[in-house]
Amino acid sequence: MLPLGDMEEKVGRFLRKYGKVTQLLNEVDAIPPFIVEDNRQKFAVFVFDWKKSAGTNTIIRMEHRAERMKCDGVIIIANRFSLNALEQVNYLNKRRNKKTILFKREEMELILDAY
Repeated sequence: MLPLGDMEEKVGRFLRKYGKVTQLLNEVDAIPPFIVEDNRQKFAVFVFDWKKSAGTNTIIRMEHRAERMKCDGVIIIANRFSLNALEQVNYLNKRRNKKTILFKREEMELILDAY
C-alpha cells in the first residue's frame, strides 16, 4: 500500500489526462474523492487503497454518492474488485446512461508509465 500522499498524487496525475481535476476535501474518506470533468461530462472518482477487494456494496454506495454530487458517472480505483462487483458494473453499464468505470491500481500505474 502506498503512503496516502503518493497514491493521491498518482491519481491526480492519472486523472489530469482526462480533464480538469478537483480534489474534494472531507474527513470521511482516507483518500478524499476527486472530480474530473471536461466540457461534456463530469465524473466522481473514488480511491480505495485497501488490501481487500472492493465489492458490490462499495460500488453501490459510490454510485449513490456520485448521483448526489450531480455527476454523469463514477470512476472507482482500487487494488482489486470482487467478481460480483465486476459483473454488477458490466450489467448496469449495458442498461443505463450513467457509467461506472473501474480501474485497478496496477492498470492506472501502467497507463501513467506509458506517458
